[in-house]
Amino acid sequence: MTVRRASQSYLAIPGDGKRQVNFATAMAVSSITALLPDTAKTFYRKEQTRLDVPDCTGQELYKRILTGEIGDISVEFLVTPKLATLFAAWGLGVAAAPTGTNPYTHALSELPLDVFQGPVFSAVFGFKGVANPLRLRACSVNSFSFAARARGQVTGRANIKFAEAAVAAGFTVPACVNEMPLFFGDCGLEVNSVSQAGLLRSFELAYNLKILTGDHAHTDEGVLATRFERDDRRERRLSYAILGDNSDQAYTDAEAGAEKSFALTLGTGNNKITFNAPRAQHELDGGGLRKDGQANETNIAVVATPMIDGATLPMNAVAVNAQSTAYLLTP
Repeated sequence: MTVRRASQSYLAIPGDGKRQVNFATAMAVSSITALLPDTAKTFYRKEQTRLDVPDCTGQELYKRILTGEIGDISVEFLVTPKLATLFAAWGLGVAAAPTGTNPYTHALSELPLDVFQGPVFSAVFGFKGVANPLRLRACSVNSFSFAARARGQVTGRANIKFAEAAVAAGFTVPACVNEMPLFFGDCGLEVNSVSQAGLLRSFELAYNLKILTGDHAHTDEGVLATRFERDDRRERRLSYAILGDNSDQAYTDAEAGAEKSFALTLGTGNNKITFNAPRAQHELDGGGLRKDGQANETNIAVVATPMIDGATLPMNAVAVNAQSTAYLLTP
């Protein structure tokens, strides 16, 4: 029996954020150019649906027939601005042409209300030193999150659904590239355009498309998914904690469910991404007051839920980096 550790697995992705031409056509392996850092933990599994077939008496089980199969990849990683931007582009679903000159500005936005199928891409999953890695067709980012606490590193999680796995013939594993991961001090939060520097103690940004993987994913008689459409209600949430107590205005506002904008930036200078919510309801999280750090100081715990603002969708992102081409282009 062969046993592999999570640290031996790898996931290769299109490093420039490209997408497939359509759901059914996998990208050439030459377009899958970047390796998630070896610090990432990648977990691969398949979700299968089977139907019971009774015997002729109607009392006993005769067979179980495979009726559906969907692949699932969960990834845990140390966040860089590049990785945060890639998952944001695939997850939010819309990318404009870059503006400016190096560094370039990339505007990312959510799928419109009448669009349910987001961009899909191809990836390669395998184990180091093992032949015949798998090319994963029609990968769709189902959810992503980025979190950090004071003095710590920024950690990320992503869940990806895929339609089919086949041997990635001719694939060469890309070289591992050293990139400095982000730390808490590389990030910043603004609430109603007011910086929370010096107060912020922790944050977690979470986005979930809640992709429909039941019968909705299958539009023919085959067992493989033919679409990965989002749920009607996407979930967006920013949880954060700042120094303070129940006498502070931030506590009073959250207790009242005040509506405020927020902007969370991961990275600095010419290499960063900012997630914006023009209108979000800020509420007390789990009662509002927590004790934190060596001295058990009081923190105000808040959860902010982005909401639609007129015709403006709840959340968008703006990335600044050296990439001159747009995200979500086809090869």
